[in-house]
Amino acid sequence: MPLPAETATAAIAAIARGEITPAELTEHLLSRIEATEPDLHAYATVTAERARAEAAALSAEAARGVRRGPLHGLPIGIKDLIDTAGVPTRYGSPRFGDHVPQRDASAVRGLRRAGAVLLGKHTTHELAWGGRTDSPFFGPTHNPYRRGRIPGGSSGGSAASVAAGSSLGALGSDTAGSVRIPAALSGCVGFKPTRGRIPLDGVLPLAPSLDHLGVLARTVDDAAALTAALAGPLPRDHPDEPRVGWLGGWYDAVLAPEVRAVLADVRALLDGHGVRVTDVVVPDQPLMPYAALERIVREAGAFHREAFERDPALFGPDIAELMRKVPPSAAETERHEAALRRSTAALRDALAAHDVLVSATVPILAPPIGAMTVTIEGREWPIEPMLTRLTSPCNVAGLPAISVPVALADGLPVGLQIIGAAMRDEAVLRVARLVESLTPPLPSPFAAGRSPR
Repeated sequence: MPLPAETATAAIAAIARGEITPAELTEHLLSRIEATEPDLHAYATVTAERARAEAAALSAEAARGVRRGPLHGLPIGIKDLIDTAGVPTRYGSPRFGDHVPQRDASAVRGLRRAGAVLLGKHTTHELAWGGRTDSPFFGPTHNPYRRGRIPGGSSGGSAASVAAGSSLGALGSDTAGSVRIPAALSGCVGFKPTRGRIPLDGVLPLAPSLDHLGVLARTVDDAAALTAALAGPLPRDHPDEPRVGWLGGWYDAVLAPEVRAVLADVRALLDGHGVRVTDVVVPDQPLMPYAALERIVREAGAFHREAFERDPALFGPDIAELMRKVPPSAAETERHEAALRRSTAALRDALAAHDVLVSATVPILAPPIGAMTVTIEGREWPIEPMLTRLTSPCNVAGLPAISVPVALADGLPVGLQIIGAAMRDEAVLRVARLVESLTPPLPSPFAAGRSPR
């Protein structure tokens, strides 16, 4: 069933004009969930009756001319890592199978105050500790563009749902790219604002020094609207002639040929539009993706240690393997941390001369579910460092970054990552809108409510 409004901003405007009620829009979304979930598995929990009750109350308010907030009547989903009062929140783990929070996370309270309708909880990689969203306990989430491929993670259910049209926006978390990676692989927009703009209380920690909240949406304007409702506006920062740095060197040393070809096309579009694009060669940082993941192992391992020692059977095999890793020596840890410092310094130095930096979001197309390695031009790589290779530096530095879908390659989405200096979120959104305007929208992954097989 086609939606009466395919984007969040269009839906909000249609409700404000009285063309559709929140209750009618919510019913459309619940029907879309029913049609797509057998193939997608993007929802851990669907709160249909609660959504209908919330939407009915918002419809009654709209009929009286009352607007609760900027998202009045918008149906969205919440990653199953983020507490929602009275709704099961399992963090993708059987260890929390009976967990029903008594309080909403701060960000969820912000969405409710803004008038959003909660459709349910989106699937996540177990404990948000991975980029695949292929749970050994609850089953995998599928990429909306090709069943049997991962959607990315750990906010994989959120990205798959938004891309498939079974929600009009989502709240996710991002520790090493967990909003931007699934946005790129599933074909939607994923935005991680500057660290701290969206509060983290009520969110299960993964690595506190890297954790961020972010949003997933159909368009850049949708992502901006969700972020503004959660974090408030920033001062205007819209450079009329943005200075764009094209990240090369380490950032394009390892790219699948299909991704490399798409990036070349996007650069040609920017050049043809008269955008000032200059090359930024980043020195080789071979430890970088492993260093960020090692920090996560240290911080997440400490958080989950007691529970793992008590009952390791409640942890999936990949998480259990991480928990059993021998801790690195102090010298190894310092080498990793030095690599992180060099990587973030390179970004900050480049941002001193540019408004934004751009790169691929993910160096590869969505791999098959179950794959633990990927092959690029004849060389085999472990999957997790490859998924997080280009996104994790922004978490270390706390910088705003967005992934915008720019093309399909072999029928699978490719995302462009746009990075800004701290608190220059609006400059990132400005360039993201420009890229979005120059690249045609991706075709819908669904036809008549069925996913491609």
